[in-house]
Amino acid sequence: MSIEIKNVSYIYAENTPFESIALQNINWEISEGSFWVILGKTGSGKTTLIQTLNGLLIPKEGKVIVDNIVIKDRKEDIKKIREKIGIVFQYPENQFFLPTVFEEIMYAPKNFNKNISKNELIKILRLVGLDESFLNRNPFSLSGGEMRKVAIASVLSYDPKYIIFDEPTVGLDYEGRKKIWDIIENLKKTGKTIIIVTHWIDELIKFKPNVLHIHNNEISYIGSFDDFILLGEDELKKKNITFSEKIKLYYCSLKNNIKLEKLFQY
Repeated sequence: MSIEIKNVSYIYAENTPFESIALQNINWEISEGSFWVILGKTGSGKTTLIQTLNGLLIPKEGKVIVDNIVIKDRKEDIKKIREKIGIVFQYPENQFFLPTVFEEIMYAPKNFNKNISKNELIKILRLVGLDESFLNRNPFSLSGGEMRKVAIASVLSYDPKYIIFDEPTVGLDYEGRKKIWDIIENLKKTGKTIIIVTHWIDELIKFKPNVLHIHNNEISYIGSFDDFILLGEDELKKKNITFSEKIKLYYCSLKNNIKLEKLFQY
């Protein structure tokens, strides 16, 4: 099974003075169990693209197919799509609206008519690095890193096949970022399909995800992580990718076929 994006285009404020093309002729297939990163400068269409994947936005042209379910319009059973695709948004506090962590985590399973036992709930908490003591706390009283973990737990609670992380480490310190990447790595090991939207490409070296790069609302690159890095400094800068010292070192190791994996662990 997979997610297929076929000839998808999206226009904001169509037929008004504020009309803006967000996506143009996007074709992309996400196979089950794969790991992807979506790159591109601000305004390139990354967020619009991920919102078309679970029906938050309906494409103006083309179609999105999730496990053979076609998202064409609001008449389709969008709930089935959203049960399969979970999104952890960039700012988790925007997702919260209930007074306790327990209610936040349990909201989605109730909405999807899924039963979750206390043992399963505790297992999810442990997976994201929290314990049972957090359940009665107000999510708005938590630190940024803790809120991010609760947001991830809220998605994991209904066990979606596909999980999208929109800038998962933004605003976190080194330790907070490391913990989030550890969670993502553990999810990858369980076979989840993972899609990351981020500007922190350095942190992805250890994962070597497939890369989808968007420029001017169109796909400018789709392929392997290593081949993307091998495009070189000048080409990556054109794609708004910072060629940091860590990326330079990795680029040189690829060019010279030198294995330096241990240097690139987060």
